[in-house]
Amino acid sequence: MDINLTIDNFLDTILSDDVKNVNGVDEIVPGTEKTNLGMCFYQSLKNRVLPAEFEENISKGSIRINPVGKPEITEHIGSDLWKDGWLIMEHSLDDKQILHLIVIYRLSYLQHIYPNKFDKIKDIPSSKNLNEYFSKSKEELQNEYYKVNVEEGAN
Repeated sequence: MDINLTIDNFLDTILSDDVKNVNGVDEIVPGTEKTNLGMCFYQSLKNRVLPAEFEENISKGSIRINPVGKPEITEHIGSDLWKDGWLIMEHSLDDKQILHLIVIYRLSYLQHIYPNKFDKIKDIPSSKNLNEYFSKSKEELQNEYYKVNVEEGAN
């Protein structure tokens, strides 16, 4: 599994890009929602946010992240998304997509923080981008969730 390919594949598959006019030329750029969700994902990994906390911070309609990287993040997104000390962003993910994102985060967390534990997980899809998860039902994704045993801060 390649963390960058996996999250990029997830975001590219479910969210669209925008067309931005730069010096009279239309360019395709990642949409705001795609950028925000990707940034939340990467900042959470960078800051070693436990999977349980990541899961608590995403709900239908919004995701919030800890302000550890506030100066760095604010430089890219501005300051209007900060509320009560948290960065809160809206999203359009449905329940299955939220579960999919959580499974990807759990796997990414283990691979990033505890690679030896990640290597012991059985039956993870063999592709680098985990594209196989898109064809799974919500129940099958729930089984994948339980398969990824994150002993510290998750289960």
